[in-house]
Amino acid sequence: MLTKLFYGFCLLMTISFYAQNKTGIQFQDKNLEEAKKLAEQENKLIFIDLYTTWCGPCKLMKKNTFPNPELGEFFNKNFISLYIDAEKEGTQLAKKFKIVNYPSFLFLDQNGELVQYDFGYYNAAQFLNIGQSVLEKRNPNKKIKTLEEVKGKMAGETIANFTAKDQFNKTFSLSAEKKKTVLVFIRGQWCPYCNKYIESLQNLAPELQSKNTRLVIISPEKPEFIEKTISKTKTQYSVLYDENYRIAELFDVLYTPEKKTLDFYENRLGDDFKKSRSDNSGRLPVSATYILDENQKIIWRHFNPDYKERASLEDILKQL
Repeated sequence: MLTKLFYGFCLLMTISFYAQNKTGIQFQDKNLEEAKKLAEQENKLIFIDLYTTWCGPCKLMKKNTFPNPELGEFFNKNFISLYIDAEKEGTQLAKKFKIVNYPSFLFLDQNGELVQYDFGYYNAAQFLNIGQSVLEKRNPNKKIKTLEEVKGKMAGETIANFTAKDQFNKTFSLSAEKKKTVLVFIRGQWCPYCNKYIESLQNLAPELQSKNTRLVIISPEKPEFIEKTISKTKTQYSVLYDENYRIAELFDVLYTPEKKTLDFYENRLGDDFKKSRSDNSGRLPVSATYILDENQKIIWRHFNPDYKERASLEDILKQL
């Protein structure tokens, strides 16, 4: 009897361990040559975490960062990931790439050539940004959409989970919202139409609460500029920083204004435009509004390339 209980306990522990390891980045038990062949077959890049057993930040990455579900979803989709001890099977790699810092992160193409190198401790959100920058390097000729070309996600489509920090430094996760969600894209605190619209949205607060619906504002601006949005509009809704435009890209509302428009904004607004966003590309989101159900499916949208035209409060309420 005791023997059966013991084996049953061991089986449960094995299943539990396996389940825990199914979240986050899935590191494969392969050598570099095997990884190169698989990367070519699956059209992926190669990510190598080069660690040592005595390295504190290495252990923290393994414990705190790599298990993150969103990070895992992104890396498992785009990379063949290897976890290699630099002082054992990874000695040749350390020598080839002249590694002196740990943990070291090697991002290689399908031929084993270096695409990007990084090192040190990063949290999940920071490391996700690194992974995204690697993909951008892989696709330098990726077409940047104009305002006429961007179409926005349509009703009926399901949006992948995303996370972002709000003005309270709290993490918003779409998949954690077990209710309807209204997502409002704004261009920034420098846009008077955006500010006026945010002020008007506050009138929806009682109705949203009664209908178990959450409204979230999505801004491409850094936290210090989002503070200006809060100050100008006195909004009590969560305002998310869309770092690197990840959310805008998910909804296909991201575009680059034509040069004369960019020149006008930069000359007229100065640092409020140039330094407010993740980069200097000048990209902006269409001022769209989306309503998603509890399963992250779009049930309604207002998409108008004209930033002066916004979803009416009446139309939003009709869809809830």
